[in-house]
This record gives sequence, C-alpha cells and structure tokens, in this order.
Amino acid sequence: MGLFDLFSRTATTKTPAPSRADQPRLWSARSILSDTIGSFATAGMPQAAGAGRLESTWAGTPTTIDAWIFQYWSRIVARSREQAENNDHLKKFLQMARDNIAGPTGFTFNAQIRDPSGTMDTVASSAIEDAFADWSKRGNYDITGQLSRADGERLAVTTAAMDGEVICIKKYGEDLNKWGFAVQFIDPVLLNPTKWEKLNNGNVIRHGIEFNPNGRPVAYHFRNYDEMMMGYVNHNGESFQRVPADQVIHRFLPERVGQKRGLPWARTALWRMRMLAGFEDAAVVNARVSASKMGFFRNLDGDSDDILEMDAEPGKFEDIGNREFIPYTPQFPDQAFDPFCKAMLRSISSGLGVSYNNLASDLTSVNFSSIRQGALDEREVWKGLQEWLISGFVMPIYEAWLERSLLANKILIAGKPLKFDRLEKYKQVAFTGRRWAWIDPSAEMAANEKAISQKLKSRSEIIRETSNRDPEDVWSEIEREEVELKKRGIVPLIPAGAAAPVAQPEPQP
Repeated sequence: MGLFDLFSRTATTKTPAPSRADQPRLWSARSILSDTIGSFATAGMPQAAGAGRLESTWAGTPTTIDAWIFQYWSRIVARSREQAENNDHLKKFLQMARDNIAGPTGFTFNAQIRDPSGTMDTVASSAIEDAFADWSKRGNYDITGQLSRADGERLAVTTAAMDGEVICIKKYGEDLNKWGFAVQFIDPVLLNPTKWEKLNNGNVIRHGIEFNPNGRPVAYHFRNYDEMMMGYVNHNGESFQRVPADQVIHRFLPERVGQKRGLPWARTALWRMRMLAGFEDAAVVNARVSASKMGFFRNLDGDSDDILEMDAEPGKFEDIGNREFIPYTPQFPDQAFDPFCKAMLRSISSGLGVSYNNLASDLTSVNFSSIRQGALDEREVWKGLQEWLISGFVMPIYEAWLERSLLANKILIAGKPLKFDRLEKYKQVAFTGRRWAWIDPSAEMAANEKAISQKLKSRSEIIRETSNRDPEDVWSEIEREEVELKKRGIVPLIPAGAAAPVAQPEPQP
C-alpha cells in the first residue's frame, strides 16, 4: 500500500477504535509517516533556499529590475559618487577604467573605405580621417568647447563606471562649430528613476524614458534644473524636457532582462570599500594618537566629574591628577592589519572585476606566470568593454558627424566634396582601443612570427594588436624611412641571429 493510498484510505474509511494491543503499532505507523513527509520536504532542497534563523533577513521573493531601479537607483548612485570622491580604491579603479578602455588618447580611428570591387579607396579614407581628426579637437567635439574627443571618451568611461550609464545628445547648428555638429553630455541624474507614467497614446514612461508598446525607446524626459539645486530637487515642482530618442545616445551594460537604466559598476563592492576605508582611518588616527600620547597622571582622590580637555601632541604627558602614572602603549595597528586589508581588497577587486595586484598596487609575492595570467585575463575584460563602448557610443557619434558633414559638403578632396549618396560606403571605418606592452617581448614576438608563418595571423592584425596603429600608416612610414636611409647612405644594423634582408632588384627604367 502506497503513501497516497494510506491518505485516501484514512480519509474515506471509518475504522473502529484501536484496542490497547493495537495502539503501539498505530503510533509507530504515524511516526513513520511523519518522518517520511519531513524527508520529502527537505530532500534535495538547495541550501540557499533555507528559511531558518540565519536566512531570515535574506530576500525570498524575486524583484523585477524595474522595481529595483525605482527603489534603489538614486541611493546607490549617490553612494557610488561619494566613494569616488573619498575612497582611494574606487578612485584607482576609475583611473584604471579610463586608461584601459579609452586609453590616454581615446580610441584610434582608421578609415577603411573600399570600392565595390574591394579596392581600398585611400584618397577618400585619408580625407575622412583628416576631417574627423579636425572635428575631434578641443573646441569642436562638445557644445561647451572644453572637451576633445579623447577627453569626451575618457569622461564617458568615468560616467559609465561611476553612475552605470553614459548619456549624450546629438546637437546640430551652425553656431556650434564649423562642422555644425557637437555632442552634449547629460548627467544621468536628470533622468528621474521614479518618473513612471502610462500615456494616452499607449506609450509608457519608465525611469524617465518613454517606450512604445514594443519596448523601444521613443523619447527621453530630462529634468530641468538649476545648477545650484541640491540633490536635483525642485521644491516648486519638477518640469521636464522631452527629447526624441533618435537624438540621444544612452549606453549602459545590460545585466538583467528588461533593464532600462544602468547600474554603477562598483555597487557590490561599495559597502566593503566604505567599511575598509573607515577601518583604515581609525587605524591611522589610533597610530597617530599612540605615537603622541606617552601616559597619564591620575588623581585617585580626584573628582570624576571634572572636564579635562586633551590634545594629541608628540611627547606629551596628559595631566589628569598627581598621584599615579598610567602608561599608554596601545599595540594597534598590529601585524594582523596588513593581511586583513589584503583580504578585504581581494574581495573588493573581485567585485570590480580587476586583479588585486593592480588595484592595490601590490606586486609582492607574485611570480611571472601568475602576474602574466592575471594580466591577460584582465585585458580580455578591458577589450570587451572597449568593444561595448565603441559599438554603442563612439560609432553612433561618428555616423552622426559623417551624415551631417556630407550634407554640409564639409569633407573635401581636391576642393570637391564627398557625395552623400555614398554614405554607407564611408561608414567602413574602425575604432581600436589601446593595446598593452608585451609581458615577455621575446616570447610574444616569436609567437607572432610563428603565427604569420603558419598563416594563423596577418601582419596587419599583429600591427593593430601590438601598436594600435593603422597598418597602411606603418608600411608608408617604413617605405619613407627606407628611401631616406638609402639617400643618406645609412645601412641599418642587422640584429644578431636575424637573417639578412634579401636584396631587391632595382626597378628598370
């Protein structure tokens, strides 16, 4: 008889009261049944699904990302900004993000314009590169005239890392610059995360962004504010400016289905960073006071209600009486301070997605293999973030500039403008993020030589990976250099072990 048969039989059948002789056997059956039900309830249950005392404060109901952003976005962004201003480790992380994603000079731009036949159109490529480089200068890139393209891209990285998103508006007008196009950076706080409406046309506003029924952004509702308003709160009521979505570039890292706003990259590490900073501050203060105070005098018969002002000055004995001397020799910070801080920083670096050694500037107790593996893993993360920013922020700005410049006949070849009907052709460009020096130059060079010989890599690919330069520029520079060396009668030295260059036949007239 199965368990469910037992339930059914018990519920539908009236049985006579058990005799005294049958009672022990009945209670034994009930005990077995209770144990069986309990084992069914707990067998296979994940430990994280427990509901005991230790899990009583742990969330037990899933929260939608919209509800989470509605409730916590402003607070988490405020705390991320505060730590960016006051915490050394978050400041270092933001610097690492700027230097490794945008690089010191921004993304390298290479035009790779080709004709329908596949032939490289070097003339159009050079014209676009020169024009875009001119627009990228300080005074043209943004509407304030204060930022160059490199400045703007580094600012975009900082804003995305600190606030979780970067927002800018494409602005057009002859009064902006000679190109008639510039970008305007927008503080993400101007998108009110609690602005939540249902419009009569079927659209909805979520976190300040208007969406159509398909979930596609239609417009952005930015708060109007005065720069002196504290906390972006207008006590006379909020007013908004509606900007069509096709004029806005809004970029963030989506981590949840349906996510509409970005979240600070350091959010999981913020609490521990603040606690560690407070611990370090207390240790520094204690160390200073410990170094300043040498002891106290206590009056055993003195009035305990006396108020004494005390200063921490080196070599000073504090007079609190005249009877007994009490030495003051605290031992903190002690030897446990450094290991504890390292353990905390390892957790923080995991939350930030960077290696502990780079975040803490600590290269002690590392060997070549470990530091190489850590650096290579971290570089892959930076490369992914480079492509994320290029595809969603840098390329849309270039395409908007290109369209405006072609319409205004601003890109010239021998005095003649490039034609607008070839717009798609002129979008064949590439932006490349910074690359890093080799950890073991000899081994890396040998690996690249082998990859070329096995036809696993091209020379162009290796040039882009190692120097972040346009291969055409490198080859043209080598060609000019060879001509100049030959003109001056300079023969380059051949490194030891390298094969001598094969002499090329002189061109026949």
